[in-house]
Amino acid sequence: MKLVSALGLAAAALLASTSLGSAALDYSRDSYHVAGKHQVYVWCSSGPADQAVQVDAANAEEAIRKAVAGKANCWGVWQGLVK
Repeated sequence: MKLVSALGLAAAALLASTSLGSAALDYSRDSYHVAGKHQVYVWCSSGPADQAVQVDAANAEEAIRKAVAGKANCWGVWQGLVK
């Protein structure tokens, strides 16, 4: 019973930390064109594991290009401007 409670608390903490991280992103249309630190989700058909990366760039398009640079068969999806 204690193990189940501990696992439940760990899962709740993980969910809370995940939602706090996403709350720090500004994904409004205007933020797409702003210079700063952008978060890009990079997914690949083969090779490195999918991951969210933060990139300093002039805008979201540049951030996506930087995030996937040098990675074969990978694509980036803009998630927001880091606040």
